[in-house]
Amino acid sequence: MANVERSIVGDLINFRGMVYAPQTESGVLYLFGKVAEDLNMYIEELRPEAPDAIARRFTGKGWERLRVEFEHRSSDFKQSGRDADACDLIVCWEHDWSTCPLEVIELRDRVKEMENCPIHRPNVLVNSEDGDDLDAWFASHGVQDRVRGMFQSLSEQVKAIDDACFYRVNKTSITFCSPERTFLYVHPRQNALRMALFTGGEPLEGVQQMENKNSGQKWGTLSVSDQDELQETFLVVEESHKRINAAIKRNERTSWQAKLEESTEEVESFAD
Repeated sequence: MANVERSIVGDLINFRGMVYAPQTESGVLYLFGKVAEDLNMYIEELRPEAPDAIARRFTGKGWERLRVEFEHRSSDFKQSGRDADACDLIVCWEHDWSTCPLEVIELRDRVKEMENCPIHRPNVLVNSEDGDDLDAWFASHGVQDRVRGMFQSLSEQVKAIDDACFYRVNKTSITFCSPERTFLYVHPRQNALRMALFTGGEPLEGVQQMENKNSGQKWGTLSVSDQDELQETFLVVEESHKRINAAIKRNERTSWQAKLEESTEEVESFAD
Protein backbone atom coordinates (compact mmCIF):
# COMPACT_ATOMS: atom_id res chain seq x y z
CA MET A 1 0.00 0.00 0.00
CA ALA A 2 1.38 3.38 -0.98
CA ASN A 3 2.31 5.77 1.77
CA VAL A 4 -0.26 8.50 2.11
CA GLU A 5 0.71 11.68 3.89
CA ARG A 6 -1.61 12.26 6.81
CA SER A 7 -3.29 15.65 7.05
CA ILE A 8 -3.59 16.93 10.60
CA VAL A 9 -5.16 20.33 11.15
CA GLY A 10 -5.96 22.60 14.07
CA ASP A 11 -9.36 23.53 15.43
CA LEU A 12 -11.94 24.87 13.01
CA ILE A 13 -11.97 28.68 13.09
CA ASN A 14 -13.18 29.63 9.57
CA PHE A 15 -11.69 33.10 10.01
CA ARG A 16 -11.17 35.37 6.99
CA GLY A 17 -10.22 32.55 4.65
CA MET A 18 -8.22 30.53 7.20
CA VAL A 19 -10.21 27.36 7.88
CA TYR A 20 -8.21 25.89 10.75
CA ALA A 21 -6.21 27.30 13.63
CA PRO A 22 -2.48 27.63 12.89
CA GLN A 23 -0.19 24.86 14.10
CA THR A 24 3.10 26.43 13.11
CA GLU A 25 4.93 29.74 13.36
CA SER A 26 4.34 30.40 9.66
CA GLY A 27 0.62 29.86 10.22
CA VAL A 28 0.69 32.49 12.97
CA LEU A 29 2.46 34.92 10.65
CA TYR A 30 -0.15 34.33 7.95
CA LEU A 31 -2.99 34.94 10.37
CA PHE A 32 -1.32 38.06 11.76
CA GLY A 33 -1.22 39.45 8.23
CA LYS A 34 -5.01 39.23 8.17
CA VAL A 35 -5.50 41.08 11.45
CA ALA A 36 -2.60 43.53 11.67
CA GLU A 37 -4.85 46.46 10.76
CA ASP A 38 -7.35 45.45 13.45
CA LEU A 39 -4.48 45.58 15.93
CA ASN A 40 -3.53 49.08 14.70
CA MET A 41 -0.25 47.69 13.39
CA TYR A 42 1.64 47.24 10.16
CA ILE A 43 4.74 45.26 9.18
CA GLU A 44 7.74 47.39 8.30
CA GLU A 45 10.25 44.58 7.74
CA LEU A 46 10.31 40.76 7.71
CA ARG A 47 13.68 39.30 8.64
CA PRO A 48 15.46 35.93 8.14
CA GLU A 49 16.94 36.18 11.62
CA ALA A 50 15.71 37.31 15.05
CA PRO A 51 13.63 39.30 15.50
CA ASP A 52 11.22 37.88 12.92
CA ALA A 53 9.77 41.27 12.06
CA ILE A 54 9.88 44.97 12.69
CA ALA A 55 6.40 46.37 13.11
CA ARG A 56 4.80 49.70 13.94
CA ARG A 57 1.83 50.17 16.26
CA PHE A 58 -0.20 53.33 16.59
CA THR A 59 -0.15 54.72 20.12
CA GLY A 60 -2.34 57.80 19.72
CA LYS A 61 0.68 60.05 19.40
CA GLY A 62 2.47 58.23 16.62
CA TRP A 63 3.73 54.87 15.38
CA GLU A 64 5.74 52.87 17.91
CA ARG A 65 8.53 50.61 16.61
CA LEU A 66 8.32 47.00 17.84
CA ARG A 67 10.63 44.02 17.44
CA VAL A 68 8.31 41.06 16.97
CA GLU A 69 8.73 37.31 17.28
CA PHE A 70 6.09 34.94 15.90
CA GLU A 71 5.53 31.69 17.76
CA HIS A 72 2.87 28.99 17.74
CA ARG A 73 2.92 29.03 21.54
CA SER A 74 4.48 31.79 23.59
CA SER A 75 6.57 29.21 25.49
CA ASP A 76 8.29 28.30 22.19
CA PHE A 77 10.21 31.56 22.56
CA LYS A 78 11.75 30.39 25.83
CA GLN A 79 12.40 26.84 24.61
CA SER A 80 14.26 28.12 21.56
CA GLY A 81 16.61 30.13 23.78
CA ARG A 82 15.72 33.50 22.26
CA ASP A 83 16.99 36.68 23.90
CA ALA A 84 14.16 38.59 25.57
CA ASP A 85 16.21 41.79 25.46
CA ALA A 86 16.18 41.64 21.65
CA CYS A 87 12.40 41.45 21.40
CA ASP A 88 9.48 43.71 22.37
CA LEU A 89 6.46 41.60 21.49
CA ILE A 90 5.51 37.96 20.95
CA VAL A 91 2.63 37.21 18.59
CA CYS A 92 1.35 33.68 19.04
CA TRP A 93 -1.74 31.53 18.67
CA GLU A 94 -1.70 30.26 22.24
CA HIS A 95 -0.25 32.06 25.25
CA ASP A 96 0.96 29.35 27.65
CA TRP A 97 3.87 31.13 29.37
CA SER A 98 2.45 32.79 32.45
CA THR A 99 5.75 34.35 33.56
CA CYS A 100 6.68 35.72 30.15
CA PRO A 101 8.58 39.02 30.60
CA LEU A 102 7.41 40.34 27.23
CA GLU A 103 4.12 41.66 25.92
CA VAL A 104 2.14 38.88 24.22
CA ILE A 105 -0.64 39.06 21.66
CA GLU A 106 -2.59 35.79 21.75
CA LEU A 107 -4.40 35.61 18.42
CA ARG A 108 -6.63 32.77 19.60
CA ASP A 109 -8.30 35.20 21.97
CA ARG A 110 -8.09 38.38 19.90
CA VAL A 111 -9.73 37.07 16.72
CA LYS A 112 -12.91 36.33 18.70
CA GLU A 113 -13.56 40.06 19.03
CA MET A 114 -12.84 40.90 15.38
CA GLU A 115 -15.25 41.19 12.50
CA ASN A 116 -15.17 38.03 10.42
CA CYS A 117 -16.11 37.09 6.87
CA PRO A 118 -16.37 33.28 6.85
CA ILE A 119 -15.46 31.35 3.72
CA HIS A 120 -18.35 31.11 1.27
CA ARG A 121 -18.90 30.55 -2.41
CA PRO A 122 -17.81 33.68 -4.34
CA ASN A 123 -21.15 33.86 -6.18
CA VAL A 124 -23.18 33.76 -2.97
CA LEU A 125 -23.41 36.98 -1.00
CA VAL A 126 -22.66 36.87 2.70
CA ASN A 127 -25.81 36.25 4.78
CA SER A 128 -27.70 35.29 1.61
CA GLU A 129 -29.73 32.10 1.57
CA ASP A 130 -32.10 32.56 -1.34
CA GLY A 131 -30.71 35.42 -3.40
CA ASP A 132 -32.55 38.20 -1.58
CA ASP A 133 -29.28 40.04 -0.95
CA LEU A 134 -28.56 40.16 -4.68
CA ASP A 135 -31.99 41.72 -5.20
CA ALA A 136 -31.10 44.24 -2.51
CA TRP A 137 -27.82 44.97 -4.31
CA PHE A 138 -29.70 45.66 -7.55
CA ALA A 139 -32.22 47.82 -5.71
CA SER A 140 -29.49 49.86 -4.02
CA HIS A 141 -28.02 50.60 -7.46
CA GLY A 142 -31.40 51.52 -8.95
CA VAL A 143 -31.33 48.67 -11.46
CA GLN A 144 -34.65 48.03 -13.19
CA ASP A 145 -36.25 44.57 -13.28
CA ARG A 146 -35.69 44.39 -17.03
CA VAL A 147 -31.96 44.85 -16.58
CA ARG A 148 -31.92 42.31 -13.76
CA GLY A 149 -33.44 39.82 -16.20
CA MET A 150 -30.72 40.64 -18.70
CA PHE A 151 -28.06 39.97 -16.09
CA GLN A 152 -29.66 36.62 -15.28
CA SER A 153 -29.60 35.68 -18.98
CA LEU A 154 -25.97 36.73 -19.20
CA SER A 155 -25.08 34.66 -16.13
CA GLU A 156 -26.78 31.58 -17.59
CA GLN A 157 -24.94 32.07 -20.88
CA VAL A 158 -21.56 32.27 -19.16
CA LYS A 159 -22.31 29.01 -17.34
CA ALA A 160 -23.25 27.46 -20.69
CA ILE A 161 -19.85 28.48 -22.07
CA ASP A 162 -18.06 26.87 -19.12
CA ASP A 163 -19.92 25.54 -16.09
CA ALA A 164 -16.80 26.16 -13.97
CA CYS A 165 -17.19 29.93 -14.45
CA PHE A 166 -18.63 31.90 -11.57
CA TYR A 167 -19.37 35.50 -10.67
CA ARG A 168 -18.32 37.58 -7.68
CA VAL A 169 -20.42 40.48 -6.39
CA ASN A 170 -18.43 43.61 -5.51
CA LYS A 171 -19.45 47.06 -4.34
CA THR A 172 -19.86 48.60 -7.79
CA SER A 173 -19.68 45.69 -10.22
CA ILE A 174 -20.16 41.96 -10.72
CA THR A 175 -17.12 40.14 -12.07
CA PHE A 176 -17.11 36.85 -13.97
CA CYS A 177 -14.14 34.50 -13.62
CA SER A 178 -12.92 32.03 -16.22
CA PRO A 179 -12.61 30.43 -13.52
CA GLU A 180 -8.89 31.15 -13.07
CA ARG A 181 -9.06 34.88 -13.80
CA THR A 182 -11.57 37.65 -14.27
CA PHE A 183 -12.49 38.13 -17.92
CA LEU A 184 -15.71 40.13 -17.65
CA TYR A 185 -16.80 43.07 -15.49
CA VAL A 186 -20.51 43.87 -15.47
CA HIS A 187 -21.72 47.25 -14.22
CA PRO A 188 -25.53 47.09 -14.01
CA ARG A 189 -27.00 50.54 -14.61
CA GLN A 190 -30.59 51.65 -14.29
CA ASN A 191 -31.39 51.01 -17.96
CA ALA A 192 -28.47 48.95 -19.27
CA LEU A 193 -25.64 46.55 -18.60
CA ARG A 194 -22.24 48.16 -19.08
CA MET A 195 -19.45 45.65 -19.55
CA ALA A 196 -15.68 45.54 -19.70
CA LEU A 197 -14.27 42.44 -21.40
CA PHE A 198 -10.82 40.98 -21.86
CA THR A 199 -9.77 41.38 -25.51
CA GLY A 200 -6.06 40.67 -25.30
CA GLY A 201 -5.55 43.98 -27.08
CA GLU A 202 -7.03 42.63 -30.31
CA PRO A 203 -10.22 43.94 -31.98
CA LEU A 204 -13.47 42.32 -30.88
CA GLU A 205 -16.67 43.04 -32.79
CA GLY A 206 -18.90 45.57 -31.07
CA VAL A 207 -16.32 46.25 -28.36
CA GLN A 208 -14.62 49.62 -27.99
CA GLN A 209 -10.96 49.50 -27.02
CA MET A 210 -9.95 51.52 -24.00
CA GLU A 211 -8.34 54.86 -24.82
CA ASN A 212 -6.39 55.16 -21.58
CA LYS A 213 -2.69 54.70 -22.34
CA ASN A 214 -1.86 53.57 -18.82
CA SER A 215 -4.55 50.94 -18.18
CA GLY A 216 -7.07 48.72 -19.89
CA GLN A 217 -4.87 48.08 -22.91
CA LYS A 218 -6.03 44.47 -23.07
CA TRP A 219 -9.65 45.33 -22.30
CA GLY A 220 -12.63 46.83 -24.09
CA THR A 221 -16.12 48.07 -23.23
CA LEU A 222 -19.65 47.79 -24.54
CA SER A 223 -23.14 48.62 -23.32
CA VAL A 224 -26.29 46.50 -23.72
CA SER A 225 -29.77 47.95 -23.26
CA ASP A 226 -32.15 45.20 -24.47
CA GLN A 227 -32.42 41.46 -24.99
CA ASP A 228 -31.70 41.68 -28.73
CA GLU A 229 -28.38 43.40 -28.09
CA LEU A 230 -27.66 40.92 -25.33
CA GLN A 231 -28.11 37.97 -27.69
CA GLU A 232 -25.52 39.49 -30.01
CA THR A 233 -23.20 39.97 -27.06
CA PHE A 234 -23.13 36.27 -26.13
CA LEU A 235 -20.67 35.47 -28.93
CA VAL A 236 -18.46 38.33 -27.81
CA VAL A 237 -18.45 37.06 -24.23
CA GLU A 238 -17.58 33.57 -25.44
CA GLU A 239 -14.67 34.93 -27.47
CA SER A 240 -13.44 36.92 -24.47
CA HIS A 241 -13.50 33.72 -22.42
CA LYS A 242 -11.44 31.93 -25.10
CA ARG A 243 -8.91 34.75 -25.19
CA ILE A 244 -8.39 34.87 -21.43
CA ASN A 245 -7.77 31.11 -21.31
CA ALA A 246 -5.35 31.32 -24.23
CA ALA A 247 -3.49 34.14 -22.44
CA ILE A 248 -3.30 32.04 -19.27
CA LYS A 249 -1.71 29.18 -21.23
CA ARG A 250 0.86 31.63 -22.61
CA ASN A 251 1.48 32.87 -19.07
CA GLU A 252 0.56 36.42 -20.09
CA ARG A 253 -0.52 39.17 -17.74
CA THR A 254 -4.23 39.88 -18.09
CA SER A 255 -4.95 42.47 -15.42
CA TRP A 256 -6.35 45.95 -15.98
CA GLN A 257 -2.79 47.30 -15.74
CA ALA A 258 -1.26 44.78 -18.21
CA LYS A 259 0.60 46.39 -21.12
CA LEU A 260 0.45 45.22 -24.72
CA GLU A 261 4.22 45.31 -25.11
CA GLU A 262 4.51 42.66 -22.38
CA SER A 263 2.92 40.01 -24.59
CA THR A 264 5.08 41.14 -27.55
CA GLU A 265 8.25 40.83 -25.51
CA GLU A 266 7.25 37.35 -24.37
CA VAL A 267 6.64 36.20 -27.95
CA GLU A 268 10.03 37.58 -29.03
CA SER A 269 11.80 35.87 -26.13
CA PHE A 270 10.29 32.52 -27.08
CA ALA A 271 11.30 33.09 -30.72
CA ASP A 272 14.91 33.61 -29.66
